[in-house]
Parts: sequence; C-alpha cells; structure tokens
Amino acid sequence: MAKAGRFGLRLNYSEVERNLNVVISKVGRGTRKATVQACEDIKRLSLPQVPVETGSLVSTFYYDVRGSSKTGFYAELGYGGPKDRMNPKGKLVSEYMVAVHEDLSAKHKVGKAKFLEDPVREYAARFGPRFAHVIKQETGM
Repeated sequence: MAKAGRFGLRLNYSEVERNLNVVISKVGRGTRKATVQACEDIKRLSLPQVPVETGSLVSTFYYDVRGSSKTGFYAELGYGGPKDRMNPKGKLVSEYMVAVHEDLSAKHKVGKAKFLEDPVREYAARFGPRFAHVIKQETGM
C-alpha cells in the first residue's frame, strides 16, 4: 500500500492584486464618466421642454457629480440651484422653478410642466446599457 504524498503550492497574489486594482480604477473612472454622460443626456432631453417666458429658467440648468470609486458616484441636477439668477421681472428662478415644473394645468407657448422629471424617467430606462457600454470602453473588457 502506497503512502499518500504531500505537495505544496505557493501562489503570488501581488500581480493579481495589482491587475485587479487597475481594473477597479478603470471601473471607477468609467462610472464617473457614465454619470456625467447621463447628466449631459438628461440636459439635452430637458432643455427643449423648459417653458420659456424670459429665458432665465432655461439658462440655469446645472449638475454636480460627486463621490469616488470607493463611495460611489451620484449626481445632483436641476434648474436654479448654484446657477440661480434674477429674471427680468425681478424674481429669482428658485422662487418659481418648482411651481412651473409641477403645474400640469399651465399652458406655455414653449415647453411644458415636468420638464426635468420626464427626461429623467425617460433616460432611466437607457442608463443600464449606456453605463455598461462606458465601463466596457474604459476597461477594454
């Protein structure tokens, strides 16, 4: 009867770890890039829907992408906010933006209510595939 042999296997994970860190970094860059692209796409969809009386509201679109690859990225976007300004009638955009956005009964010569919400909802259905495409481009995988 033969005795069972012993064998050892020594693996060096430093190269694997280095490669994983490169991929993680690329995924982080891709995630930020995809988030910025989403904001730009929503802006493109939203601007034509903004009611225009004085032009002030439409000029205040903004977005701010925050976070990191470790904490995740998120975006704040809207009208007014840090780009808030006075219209020619002496009112700040932030004073009337929500009312204009929410009033479904208002009739506008240009634009409509829900000028930001509708584009966000429309874009949400496309975000997954677009996100995956950007990550694939960034990582080459």
